[in-house]
Amino acid sequence: MPGDRLHRIRRHYEARVAPHRETYDILDWSSRESQEVRFTVLLQILRQAARSDHVLRLLDVGCGMTDLAGFLERHRLPVRYVGADITLGILAEARRRSPRRCLLAADVFTAPPFAARTFDATYCSGVFNLSLGNNDDFALAALPRLLDLAETVAVANFLHCRCRRKYEHCHYFDPAALGAALERRGLHVTLIDDYLENDFTLVLRRP
Repeated sequence: MPGDRLHRIRRHYEARVAPHRETYDILDWSSRESQEVRFTVLLQILRQAARSDHVLRLLDVGCGMTDLAGFLERHRLPVRYVGADITLGILAEARRRSPRRCLLAADVFTAPPFAARTFDATYCSGVFNLSLGNNDDFALAALPRLLDLAETVAVANFLHCRCRRKYEHCHYFDPAALGAALERRGLHVTLIDDYLENDFTLVLRRP
């Protein structure tokens, strides 16, 4: 990841870290409830992919404070969870709060530390939200790489352009345009956008 983008991401999120701050607030989500609505979309997808004889291997890219891992534990979906993030201050606080979870500092999109299809599923929540000037191009490059690391499915959520209240530091995507561009690159894309007014999820699979 170019140095300027990496610096801007770290500066934004590390400034939000505080020992007693709610995890969703550190990650710049509006509420715990909206965060968990997003997670519920993934939970339904993972339950469809799960087999009784196999614990799903899940990579959480931009894992933040590992709220997803706790959410899946509460909903009794067993996974082999690995979290990856580029923001070192976030990772340090996540390790302090949840020392037993498997976390690593890694830029999964430009220098993935894993072989192809290492995981059953890969997931991004909020990774594409911060406006960095080239979000659309970055998403088109990053999402096929996210799927490369998955055996079955890659899932990512985005801020929706239909959102009525927009923030200057955020980027809002057109789901139809993004999905069509990914399909032109040979991916099978399913759009889910019926759970929050300001959000949508793309489910990516190989044809």
